[in-house]
Amino acid sequence: MPRLLVTAVSTGVSAGFFSTLVPVALWPGEAKLTAPLFCSATTPEPFVVSDTFHDSEGTSTNYTLYCVGERGALTNEGFALPMLVLFTAHVLIITTLILLVTLVRRARSPRDSDTLPADCREYPPL
Repeated sequence: MPRLLVTAVSTGVSAGFFSTLVPVALWPGEAKLTAPLFCSATTPEPFVVSDTFHDSEGTSTNYTLYCVGERGALTNEGFALPMLVLFTAHVLIITTLILLVTLVRRARSPRDSDTLPADCREYPPL
C-alpha cells in the first residue's frame, strides 16, 4: 500500500504540474472556478482579464482574476493564488483517480491462492 500511495501522489503531482498548462495556455477562464474562495459577497462576479505587453524582449501575457460588484466595485485577486488552488485541485483529483482505479483493479484481479490447485494451497505440518 505505501508503494501505491507514493506512485499515486508522485503521478498526481507530475500531472498537476502538467495541468498548469491548461489554465495558462488553453483556458485561463478556469480561474473563475476559484471565485467562491476569493470573491466577497459585495463583489461576486469573476472575470479573468488578459493583458498582453510588447517590449524589446518580446511579448508577454498576464492573466488576472478580478471580482466585480453590481455598482462596478472591483477587487484584483491576482492570478498566483487562483493558480495555486487550481494546481492543488488538479493534484487531488488525479491522485484520487489513480488510487481508485488501482484499488478497483486489485479487487477484481484473482488472488494467487485462488489460481493454485487445491493440493498446493496448504503446506504439510512440520
